[in-house]
Amino acid sequence: MPKKLTSDNYKFSVAPMMGVTTPSARYLYRLISKKTLLWSEMIAAQALHKGDVNKLLSKNDIEHPVVLQVGGSEIDLLKNSAALAEKFQYDGINLNVGCPSKKVSQGNMGACLMKESDLVKDCISAMIQETSIHVSVKCRIGVDEFESYEFFKNFISTVAESGCDTFIIHARKAFLKGLDPKKNRTIPPLNYEYVYQIKKDFPNLKFIINGGFVNLQDCQNQLAKVDGVMVGRAIQSNPFLLTDVDELFYNQEPSKIDRLTVVKEYFDYIQSSFDHTSGYKLLSPLLAMCFGLPGSKKFKQDLNELIRTRDVARLKETYINLLAA
Repeated sequence: MPKKLTSDNYKFSVAPMMGVTTPSARYLYRLISKKTLLWSEMIAAQALHKGDVNKLLSKNDIEHPVVLQVGGSEIDLLKNSAALAEKFQYDGINLNVGCPSKKVSQGNMGACLMKESDLVKDCISAMIQETSIHVSVKCRIGVDEFESYEFFKNFISTVAESGCDTFIIHARKAFLKGLDPKKNRTIPPLNYEYVYQIKKDFPNLKFIINGGFVNLQDCQNQLAKVDGVMVGRAIQSNPFLLTDVDELFYNQEPSKIDRLTVVKEYFDYIQSSFDHTSGYKLLSPLLAMCFGLPGSKKFKQDLNELIRTRDVARLKETYINLLAA
């Protein structure tokens, strides 16, 4: 059951990633870490208004704590999204004001909204009034030509008037033209100093830093300056980076899990889900683990046939053999 999120929950998060942080991936991540804050993919508020919400908001009980991320700028649709997030027992809801995708911007979602801080404030205020679960904002430090610290500070100050107390900051500005989302994650330079300074200027707000972190020591060091860290692609590439998160960030006992045990438990989940979920979606969270390991090339060649024949036992055996090599 959802519980009110606290600042402690936000110490370490797996970033929302399109096509990555699916219910299946979140299930795997939770097998490894019991405390990490998990996030959905971004879902458009319009889709939640018109689409199959049971499918779009599907999740497993094991996932808690988990946050639903939404995109949009129409207040009524975002109020509906907030109500649905609570109905489907998410622990929090987050408005994406950082995605630089052209398609997202055309829908008046994502990073383009950083240029409309009053609108974002009104959206967040309405969402807070609509739900009892925690509401937060994820943004960049700037967008296009709006890259000064004063612009960033004014955006945070304005949106905070809504009652929002938690901001997840990708410490790069966004280019809405000329760079695709992948390049927007790497080409704009990281500027952690903006995030450190915003925390000094607004000490009563919570700031979670995102962008460029690849190891837990660097992440832990950030807690001296901000309230939490969000990591994305490094977790996608190696889910077992989460192994020591509970100990390092949440003062839990050292983890005793091992890869083979987790993979076996995850295949129990695959077996129970194969009839109603794509085999590729189920296996996707495991694929990156195999890159560079001995035998991975042959494994990938065999994968399509194993999925096509729905031979879960063979898939499980192949993965175990690969990880044990």
